[in-house]
Amino acid sequence: MELIRPKKPTLSLDMAPLIDIVFQLLIFFMLTSAFTYPALKLTLPQAVEQDKKEQENVVVSIDKTGSVYLNSEKIPMSILKDRLEAKFAKNPAKKSIHLRGDEEISYKLFIQAMDAARQAGAQQINIVHKSAK
Repeated sequence: MELIRPKKPTLSLDMAPLIDIVFQLLIFFMLTSAFTYPALKLTLPQAVEQDKKEQENVVVSIDKTGSVYLNSEKIPMSILKDRLEAKFAKNPAKKSIHLRGDEEISYKLFIQAMDAARQAGAQQINIVHKSAK
């Protein structure tokens, strides 16, 4: 009498669905890459004046002696608020400053500069610092 052995089940992965998905992804990326360039080829006219892409940053710096600088101009702390108001009046859409201070300045000067900026209408105060390495 002959014994029939049961076949061992083999583990296999059906590749057909995987190939279908890869094929669909290939078609998707081929079609979307065709839309990255405009359909119309235009030669744009040139202009003498261009719109400003980025306005100048307003930087308030305080050195270790307590001197206050607006961008690169040394000014007294008493007129910082007025000067910032004048800068913000030129471009009311973006009212932000970058505040830089030496690590040895007093906390009082730092707070006075932040207070003057807030009173001038600054909506965003970015504190500039050196990143740790």
